[in-house]
Amino acid sequence: MKPIKALLIFLFPVLLTLLCVRLSFTEAFVDFLYPRVVLPPDPMPYEQRLNIAKLGLRSVLSDKGMEDFKNSGLFNYREIKHMEDVKRLLGFFFGFLYIGLPVWFLLFLSLRNLKEMGKVLFFGALLLELFALFVFFVSLTNYEWLFVAFHNLFFDPYSWRFRDEDMLLRVYPMDFWYKATIYTTLMVFSINLVFQIIGLFLWKSKP
Repeated sequence: MKPIKALLIFLFPVLLTLLCVRLSFTEAFVDFLYPRVVLPPDPMPYEQRLNIAKLGLRSVLSDKGMEDFKNSGLFNYREIKHMEDVKRLLGFFFGFLYIGLPVWFLLFLSLRNLKEMGKVLFFGALLLELFALFVFFVSLTNYEWLFVAFHNLFFDPYSWRFRDEDMLLRVYPMDFWYKATIYTTLMVFSINLVFQIIGLFLWKSKP
């Protein structure tokens, strides 16, 4: 297998996953998700919690959003520090997406062979299909393990655990992250399936 082709197959699941994660980090996705989340009892009204959830979203996407987050007076030092860590992590991954996606597309076009392009799409999608199924079924069976493993991998194990009365847990309960993971995984699986079908069609098409 040519190195470029192998690289394209490997990067396909990475970039498509990051693209779907980026789509999930939007206010439209929060508006879609929040009514489906089981929120713990709280004196704050629903609309206020939704607005604070969007404030948290903006904080990890831009410097202005982070300033608004800090100046809101709603979050303690540890919560702010964690969101700054999240912002740095997303900045790295989304930066990789913004650069990697057009580079991947140009390399993909450079193959100049529909069958080879089809193989890249099919086998790249197959890798992602296996990953998405793993995440989906682990989420259904033991989401807490997945959540803890992810956070311990990317953050200090003691930096992201909060009390029930902390604002982050009041607006982002575990059910929020569970359903965000499920819906994002379904988004990945659906888009990936389209590319897999296209890839199979190109691969098996007559010259």
